Amino acid sequence: MVDPGSPVLPRHSAALGLTLFSAIALPIIGDASLLDWLLAIGARDPVAAVFSLITFGSPFLFGLAVAAAGLMRDRQRAARIIELPLSLTHALLALHAIALIQAPGIPMRVSFIGFTAVACIYYIYTKAEAEASDRPVGARWLTRWGGVVLTGTTLWMHFQTFGHRPFGLAIHVILAAAFLLAATTPREPASA
Repeated sequence: MVDPGSPVLPRHSAALGLTLFSAIALPIIGDASLLDWLLAIGARDPVAAVFSLITFGSPFLFGLAVAAAGLMRDRQRAARIIELPLSLTHALLALHAIALIQAPGIPMRVSFIGFTAVACIYYIYTKAEAEASDRPVGARWLTRWGGVVLTGTTLWMHFQTFGHRPFGLAIHVILAAAFLLAATTPREPASA
């Protein structure tokens, strides 16, 4: 039984979400962070910066949503807040996997395409089944699943390069935080 006045997510999950979000300021390629890129894009075109944040920044926004859900007491609202960036993350992964179909020189591309296909199909199936049975997925399930998806994605990125340069510290921080988020966020309570 869950105390209705307690936060939706435990404190450690919220802290890991904040860690995911803060990785936006860490070097992702070379010395540049995604935040540096967004600021440079925003100086030229603010709309493009917002669009880039919503798409390429969706994993970081997922972390911010998890951190916010750790402060909330309304379970349905917390789940909706986490669901939006997580759905955007799945969409971005699907687009990237489609692009990789035409890129035979990328190492381990078939594994990424397979992982993305399974992750997206499972996510859509689970959400559809939950909605059909009038038991929407909760914030804890979304948090755990987001951790699984980001762990798989960043583990694949760990073995890739961008312009012959390896990915930076941000990928390693995301990998660790996402793994811990998936492994330590408790399951939904039976009464939820």
